[in-house]
Amino acid sequence: MKVIYLIEISSCLVKHNEVTQKYISELKKSKDYMEPDKTYLCISYFLLKLLCLPDCH
Repeated sequence: MKVIYLIEISSCLVKHNEVTQKYISELKKSKDYMEPDKTYLCISYFLLKLLCLPDCH
């Protein structure tokens, strides 16, 4: 389930190239990259809705 969130977010953010680069680089630096906690998932979900939910659906 966590992986699905990451894939969804990453694929959506491809439409926002500048944001994608910053987001992915921060994500890779984060120690939660492989094992996101609930807070991280909430933030990610918020970003997904904010940036690309209208574009993806």
